[in-house]
Amino acid sequence: MTCRLLFAAVTLCSILVSSAHGQDAQRVATAKRVLEASGTVETMTAAMKANLPAQRMANPQIPAEFWTRFEARIQQDVPQLVDSIALLYAKNFTQQELDGLLTFYQTPTGRRLRELQPSLVTESSAIGQRWGMRIGAEIGASMQPR
Repeated sequence: MTCRLLFAAVTLCSILVSSAHGQDAQRVATAKRVLEASGTVETMTAAMKANLPAQRMANPQIPAEFWTRFEARIQQDVPQLVDSIALLYAKNFTQQELDGLLTFYQTPTGRRLRELQPSLVTESSAIGQRWGMRIGAEIGASMQPR
């Protein structure tokens, strides 16, 4: 009887672990669909590429060949980025929340957000830079001896 009880317990644990793994895999798959629908990865890679000219100027000692290879590698390794971000989303959102996000990005408003997201990120970054420069200038001016 004890052996049967132990076997039943082990079987139940295996089923629970398998079920949880299946749910995790489903969440990761849905998270990848959310990333696709939202354009998140494209926005991130575009932002990285947009930042390359500033990085080149800030690091003139780095050969041009490095930047060419770096940009190509960003494109090549996008699937790894998607996998990593999908795991992050799956860890932080429930299946129901991921389904809701996917549904949203399939609406006209969600599609419009995806369409505008790259320019919103670019313009928001510029606004943030101006804002930070203003604050820095004000603090610098306030620290000047009078």
